[in-house]
Amino acid sequence: MSKSKHHAQQLQNTTLYATDTETGKSLKSLWPQIRELLSKRRKTGEKRLARPLTRETASALFIKASTIDSIPARIRTTLGIRRRSGLYDWVLEELNNHAEAQKRTTLVPKLLGYGLVRQRSGLVTEVFLNYENLADWLDGFDWLQQNPSQANSFAEACLELITQLNQSGIYHLDLWAGNVMIHEGNLEDLKVIDLENCYIGDNPHSSETLGFQFAFLYQHQLHDFISESLYDQLVSTQLARLKGIEQSRFRLFYDHFKHHGADRKERHLIPKTGQLERLKPAH
Repeated sequence: MSKSKHHAQQLQNTTLYATDTETGKSLKSLWPQIRELLSKRRKTGEKRLARPLTRETASALFIKASTIDSIPARIRTTLGIRRRSGLYDWVLEELNNHAEAQKRTTLVPKLLGYGLVRQRSGLVTEVFLNYENLADWLDGFDWLQQNPSQANSFAEACLELITQLNQSGIYHLDLWAGNVMIHEGNLEDLKVIDLENCYIGDNPHSSETLGFQFAFLYQHQLHDFISESLYDQLVSTQLARLKGIEQSRFRLFYDHFKHHGADRKERHLIPKTGQLERLKPAH
């Protein structure tokens, strides 16, 4: 989301960026609420917050804010420098990934703008992202807890959702039930959130990536609602609809990650290299 191409408002030590002039005016009108939220977060010591912002004349916006504590992280964020792993710090990853994803699909909420808070030296100390608020939506984990008998249908819908995103070149690497939003209980109306762990673009290792994604969906919470054997059947049905998947590579990652986690760096190695150290064959 290039700063030069978006409406900017300077407010004290904070710069607000918006997708257009009208949205910029709306964000500026919400600045007192944003400032109050940031102030409260600093006092309580919270490093992140995520909540809706209300306004009188229109629907609420959703704000996600994060403090940047270390000097190296502040320098990287200010200058837009990647970490040694090749990734940006999470808030820049989410900003860049979401801005690109919404160009490719409607399966994500709209990113309306963002703000940078700077100290006197000019280093960025806080970043907040402003999204459309999904007021009539419920995250999938909460929905599952209320509707455990529909876990099979939920799993099928999520497998299809992952497939649709991948076909748009969006490989969500943290897609568990809580990052799927359901509109008024309609499993045909889903969106995904939290795109900081995401790979976007041409993927030379789509089979390995899909194996991880399908496994991660099950391993992270969904296994509490559906048996492994039944989930395997749903996965097999979904795979039968897809072309170009290398079954052996898919199975290697799927079978492993159904019962093992992966940190942020390890996940991003999958679409980039198709390998993890722990999965390399012994010589």
